[in-house]
Amino acid sequence: MRKLLLFILFIFPITLLAQKKVTGKITDQNARPLFSVNVQEKGKSNFATTDNNGIYIINVQGDESVLVFSSAEFTGQEIPVGGRTAIDVQLKFNGAMSEVVVTALGISRKERSLGYSTQQVNGDNLTLTKEQNVLGSLAGKIAGVQVTGSSGASMGGTQKIKIRGVNSIGGTDQPLIVIDGTPISNANFASSDKADFGNVAQDINPEDIESVNVLKGPAASALYGIRGQYGVIMITTKKGKKGAKKVNIQINSAFSIEKAGNFFPLQNLYGGGSSQTWRTLPNGEKYVDMSVDESWGPRMDGTPVRQIFSFYPQDPEYKQLTPFVAHPDNIEDYYRTGSNINNGIIVSGGNENSTFRLSFNDTRIQGVEPNTKLR
Repeated sequence: MRKLLLFILFIFPITLLAQKKVTGKITDQNARPLFSVNVQEKGKSNFATTDNNGIYIINVQGDESVLVFSSAEFTGQEIPVGGRTAIDVQLKFNGAMSEVVVTALGISRKERSLGYSTQQVNGDNLTLTKEQNVLGSLAGKIAGVQVTGSSGASMGGTQKIKIRGVNSIGGTDQPLIVIDGTPISNANFASSDKADFGNVAQDINPEDIESVNVLKGPAASALYGIRGQYGVIMITTKKGKKGAKKVNIQINSAFSIEKAGNFFPLQNLYGGGSSQTWRTLPNGEKYVDMSVDESWGPRMDGTPVRQIFSFYPQDPEYKQLTPFVAHPDNIEDYYRTGSNINNGIIVSGGNENSTFRLSFNDTRIQGVEPNTKLR
């Protein structure tokens, strides 16, 4: 047993020493560094990606190893390591972006190579209706995704999303949202019995989104652990482009109106109360009984009565009798026509060494209820 243990301890450091580190720089045909290029040892599970300067570092098994270089828009290459420790590669642009999706940790892969379900929506399809919450823009665009908005969703309220109808007893069934590799929470800022202050997703400007990828199921979101158990929504934002010195300015504006509708039909024959007989005050005046929630009281035929507002000293008709008549349009008259004005400006550009993109968006919403607005 002791000889076997010594033999294992002797073999183990030899295995470690057999590995070698390979580094290098990956550029395009114009010698510009390429970011997020996948570098993998062929037939092995170890891989690396290039940084902003196109530099990669990977450990391989030995001189017989072969490195595979791949990127979404460039033609891949396979290069034997040999006795080298530094391998620089130049990839040729092929312009092929079909069936390429962003998976966990922001890695771009061909859709056919995935063993799980994912679906992508381009950012241009999210701005057609100028929905302020990006989650609301996903409604009807992705199979198996259910989007439900609160009653105040258009005024900054919470937009909830469920992937494949997943539910939980505690109500914490919201998918994880990842923006350019940074996870954010989609939880509501208020409890169930308080005001709805919305969620973080409403702070994302749809005009800044390049694409949205929805990772469905535990296999797709396994790299995010327990936080991704209900699925992951991968959001990739737009960025400036390298090239000749050029500044692009984009201005967008939208205006829409909103009206309340689909009102329930109500009866307008009988008033509040549960009895057809009038209740009276000590002085004999009839009054409307509001102690119950039913509306099967006396008939609304214009009889002079004390209505509920006549019991408030601050009301102009305090202690006065008024006709007991129906107001069939009182609910519709309460609401008004709302409006949504959205203006934005985007400045982007870059040169051979850097890129930039700045955006500003101004939204002014007048709600359908009086004295409600959002800016």
